[in-house]
Amino acid sequence: MKRVLVVDDEQDICEILQFNLENAGFKVDSANSGEEALKLLMDKSKQYSLLILDVMMEGISVYQLPRKIRTDLDSKHPIVFLP
Repeated sequence: MKRVLVVDDEQDICEILQFNLENAGFKVDSANSGEEALKLLMDKSKQYSLLILDVMMEGISVYQLPRKIRTDLDSKHPIVFLP
């Protein structure tokens, strides 16, 4: 089963996306910050097929997080940005 990581600082958005993605057959993890997302991505037992990132988050910016994912974690995960 494909796994998706949803990263949004608004819990209700994470819950809505998780509900819909799970109904479509995906396993879903969610993170409420960029820092939390990086911790999940470092867990080698979880292999994500897609990352969904909020554009307007506090902490690590939407520009820093993908750069960290690509360079620090050497990841090639597809990323979708939510406006």
